[in-house]
Amino acid sequence: MKQRLGLFAGLVASIIALTNPALADDRKGIEGLYDKLAKAILANKPEGTLALETADFKAKGMDGQIRDGKQLVEQMKQESANSKLKKFKIKLVKVDVKGKSASVDTSFTGVSEMTDKMGSMGPKGKTHVMAMTGTAHNDLEKTKSGWKFKSMEEKPGNMTLDGKPFDPGRMMAPPQHSQRPKGR
Repeated sequence: MKQRLGLFAGLVASIIALTNPALADDRKGIEGLYDKLAKAILANKPEGTLALETADFKAKGMDGQIRDGKQLVEQMKQESANSKLKKFKIKLVKVDVKGKSASVDTSFTGVSEMTDKMGSMGPKGKTHVMAMTGTAHNDLEKTKSGWKFKSMEEKPGNMTLDGKPFDPGRMMAPPQHSQRPKGR
């Protein structure tokens, strides 16, 4: 009985593999695309991401703004100007391939070091460790040269600074000073 069950399971697996090799090839191609993306981000070479996108690529950030690939590269350059990414990983959570289109949900983690040159997060010149986790949804398109990113939507994630919860908006906003009318 156990032999028959094992033989049956092996037969089913073989049939699935033989009837659907394209899905395995697509999955491998999609994983390769995300590997290239992670390497470009980790190497702090955002320009390298442009070759991974379709000509009409659009990205929706957590702020709700829509950017094309070149605008996203500029944003990435600004965000990484004062930090050094030490670790960055992308995990494919859900992949749904339909012909030459794919819908992919991912999660990511990253760790960077930054030096607070202005003293906006504590003592001026102190080095901080920032960790981030988040998710994104991508729509992909299969082209003659392989899978490419057609769109990306970043979802809210979590950040820590030196191990404590951190709101990155705090870094961007100038300090608020109350202004009193003169003479009062």
